[in-house]
Amino acid sequence: MEQADIRDARGRTGAALGAASAALLFASIRWAHHWDPGTVSIVVGWASSTIAAFVVSVRSLRTTSASRRLATAGVLLTLVSPLTVALFGVLYAVGVDASTACGGG
Repeated sequence: MEQADIRDARGRTGAALGAASAALLFASIRWAHHWDPGTVSIVVGWASSTIAAFVVSVRSLRTTSASRRLATAGVLLTLVSPLTVALFGVLYAVGVDASTACGGG
């Protein structure tokens, strides 16, 4: 594998991990009220993919100009997570329980 291919792969990997992070965040919110082993697995996957996406994307942005657009997308997708967690924290503080949005069960 050539050096340029490796640099391009970092940006693509960051964007893919960022997309996985956003998808797992949605799944975490959707299943938050269950708290069974499946939900715990989703939350662990979400946290892991968020951290990995941020690290890979920032490293790609700092070390090369290749795939800059994809690496930036990876960073932006990871920023969705803390913003969403903060929003849900504020909603919970004012009395809204967003985890019951699917109707429970």
